[in-house]
Amino acid sequence: MMAQYALVKFKINNSFYDWEQAFYASQPMARKAGVLEIFHGKKSNDDTSVAVLLLIESKEKMDNFLKNAGEQIQKSGHIIESTEVEFYDT
Repeated sequence: MMAQYALVKFKINNSFYDWEQAFYASQPMARKAGVLEIFHGKKSNDDTSVAVLLLIESKEKMDNFLKNAGEQIQKSGHIIESTEVEFYDT
């Protein structure tokens, strides 16, 4: 089976540290939903620009996780309207 990845880029409206704490708190729910974090970080010259690389079981499972965790994601400082997602396969 082919591996699927999602590269998610977005802006945050708080500190990277605060966003990261909320991100870590959501990881057990994400893993149960078939969404596994490979990498997350902030842009070298812009602390409000964040990227997350995810290994996903399917786009559908990722969408379901995002719907279920929507409120938590918003509370993390993630500016939802700024989100860009690109999908990659191996």
